[in-house]
This record gives sequence, C-alpha cells and structure tokens, in this order.
Amino acid sequence: MEGKIDPRVLKTRRKLKGAFLKLLSVQSLSNFNIKDLTQTAEVTRGTFYLHYKDKDTFVTAMMEQLVSELFAATMIEKEGQDTKYFSLNRMLEFVEEHPEFFDALLKDEDAFDYRQLLEYSLMTCIDDYKEAAGIADGKIPKEILLNYLMYTLLGYVDGWISQGKIYATHYMANNLKKILMSEFIEDVGLTEFFVVED
Repeated sequence: MEGKIDPRVLKTRRKLKGAFLKLLSVQSLSNFNIKDLTQTAEVTRGTFYLHYKDKDTFVTAMMEQLVSELFAATMIEKEGQDTKYFSLNRMLEFVEEHPEFFDALLKDEDAFDYRQLLEYSLMTCIDDYKEAAGIADGKIPKEILLNYLMYTLLGYVDGWISQGKIYATHYMANNLKKILMSEFIEDVGLTEFFVVED
C-alpha cells in the first residue's frame, strides 16, 4: 500500500509549478534560472533541491506533467462505453487554464522534445481508440495524419491565444470539430474520435 504524500511536499510542488507557469509567460524555457524560480515560488533553493536534481530535471518533470494532465483532462469515456474519445471542449478549457504552457510549446525552440511528447501521446490515444473501436489502419501514413492533426490543433490554439481567447471554449470547440470533419479524417476512421460535449 502506498503511503500518502506529505501535504508540505504537495504544497511545495504546487508553488513550483505555479512559478514555472508564471515564468513561462515572460521568459523562454532556457532563460529563467533556479533563483528566478525559487523567488517566484517563494521557496528556498534548498527546498527546490530536495525535490529536483537541477533545472533541466525540473523543466522536464513540469512539461511531462502538463502533457500528461492535458490528456487526462481531454480523454473521456462515453456512458456505457470503454472507448476513450478526445474532448475538444476539455482541450480548450485546459488551454484556457494553462496558456503559458501552450505558448511555450508552440513558440519556444527549447520545447521541441515536449512537442514530440505531445505528438506521441496523441498518437497513442488514437491507436488505443482505433483498436477499441476495431478500426484498421488506413492507407494514409501515421506521420501524415499526425502532422495534419498537430498543425490543425496547435495552430487553432495559437490563433485563439494570440487573439486573447475572446471566444468561448464551446464556440471554439464546435468550430474546431467542423474543421476536423474532413474527408481526410473520415478516411482514417477518426470522425467519432473528436467530440464536443454539450
């Protein structure tokens, strides 16, 4: 049986994550340092080093955690089904809550590995969906599908963030669903994968 995590540890990690997101809104991944991070989080350097070996370990842990949280929030099961679907509403709600993360993912040269992690995670979800739904791989190579989806999703998100997120997530989700309902998506069997919740 796993022991409970000390509430102080959770509080420190929350503070560091909040500081990380705050710093991402004003600096690139490579430009902030441990001092910036600990001052913003209001924790000591010693406390930081109790949790993380160095800045690179911390940045990797934060970016991986955020990608994981994105898919945990986005992948849903419909009532009475085991198949998981990609909720466009929830993706946009996650973006709305973490715009700094997506800005870094989209524009920071140092975020390449994390964009690849996002791609890999999306492809894993698609593969799981297709297997559960009994959909065979089509003639379109996975690389082309993934490029299409990544540029569509991230480009759409980038435009929304750049314009100040002036449109509601539900409105944006409905329009994104329309964009994704192309013959291309139909050919790869993903017309039901992307959903908009009421």
